[in-house]
Amino acid sequence: NQDLAELSLEKMQAGERLSPLTAFRSFAHSAACEILREFDLQGAVQTVTSGCNSGADAIGLALDWIRLGRCDAVLVGGTEAEINRSFYGAMTAARALTTKFNDNPGAASRPFDERRDGNAPGEGAGFLMLESIAHAEKRMAKIRARLLGFANRAAGSRPAYDPFNPIFDTQPLLSTMRAALRDAGVSPAELSAVSANGSSSVFYDPLEAKAVSELLGENSSETPVFSIKGALGQTGAVTPALQAIAAVLSLENGTLPPTVNSDAQDARCPINLVKSEAVKRDAKYILTNAVGFGGFYYASSVFAVNEKFPAFV
Repeated sequence: NQDLAELSLEKMQAGERLSPLTAFRSFAHSAACEILREFDLQGAVQTVTSGCNSGADAIGLALDWIRLGRCDAVLVGGTEAEINRSFYGAMTAARALTTKFNDNPGAASRPFDERRDGNAPGEGAGFLMLESIAHAEKRMAKIRARLLGFANRAAGSRPAYDPFNPIFDTQPLLSTMRAALRDAGVSPAELSAVSANGSSSVFYDPLEAKAVSELLGENSSETPVFSIKGALGQTGAVTPALQAIAAVLSLENGTLPPTVNSDAQDARCPINLVKSEAVKRDAKYILTNAVGFGGFYYASSVFAVNEKFPAFV
């Protein structure tokens, strides 16, 4: 949307006319409208805009709709198109972007690595079909995994975000992960793996690693943790949807993806990181994390291998 806004401004400044469709393509809910039009969807529709947590919050909302009986099935996911001048200007001012690897951008996103120096922006889209077990079985769908639980939490009263003096507080994320596990009926000791937010942030990678270590306790040295952002960059709102897809595929295929570029793990990140190569693992439960920029809000989801759990696809 910001891309379109910048392009429209340039056209107006050049004296060019805008397309009559410009307004419809620039709304926050444009992606949802295009999808429902393409697939002739006529049920409930909603766009969730909660920054880097958007994809996770959309999945959590869809789970609630199904649990409440409002919907039998929901096409849910996220989109992100953040590579534009306004975004880069704002994130540069916030000291959030990587600069060390400008000549080698493929190595710039380095979750939990000691040489990381900030986010490497990315773009993308990802969607899942979330449905009740009864609906999936009725249409003889291939059930690839189960979504057992979700939670999101705010960090509460905070001073304005300060890139030079951020607040190192693991409790909001820890509370979120514990709430998601309670919702799923799964204990931390039962987790097979954690799909971390791991954005290559100088500050938030150690914070998340510490929170995950506290959650896992004595299992922190054994339970694998990975981040897909080493390969994809910081894809903003869509990241949790992509994490969900990665979790489903990991559960289905028995393989955990590597944390690309994390060659030398930061000593301040006390987790069992899946590094340069994928790991074979017959996982049963995977926890996914989303951390909103600035540390103001968090979201976690729990996915399970396809067995007879009392939950959803």
